[in-house]
Amino acid sequence: MLDLLGDYPCKLDNKGRLQLPSKLRKQLEPVLHEGLWVRKDMHQPCLVIYPKPEWDRIKTDIAKLNRHSRRHGDYIRKFLRGAAPIELDGSGRMNLPNHMLEHMGLDIDQDNEVILMGLFEKMELWSRANHDVEVENTEDFDALADEIEAFLNTKNQQP
Repeated sequence: MLDLLGDYPCKLDNKGRLQLPSKLRKQLEPVLHEGLWVRKDMHQPCLVIYPKPEWDRIKTDIAKLNRHSRRHGDYIRKFLRGAAPIELDGSGRMNLPNHMLEHMGLDIDQDNEVILMGLFEKMELWSRANHDVEVENTEDFDALADEIEAFLNTKNQQP
């Protein structure tokens, strides 16, 4: 299992390509040759990027859902909405589809600054502006930390 960590300020070029930071590329080295997958986050204006082995694990889990259930179908549709493979070119750049950049609220003609975050087995790509509002905001962090602690305590008590 991967342990992708770190926040990496980056800039997209005028074609929407992102240079994968060398430190993150080293962390991905064991699986990078298999490729990456990207999808729109369901809750936030960011993209989620998975190494192919992690994407395959998620696909296996999703395939277990009941496709005849409306709620499961809705989940599958929303989770996979716009998902696409992405490959690195010879210079280590990934080309992000325009509809993905639009989901991030990013117009690269006006703003090309992004933050690439390593989050264990996946990465998130945020516009700098949305990152500063959504991720850097710590107003409710204490309440969230208490909620997470209670959840983990409940999980740890289950047989």
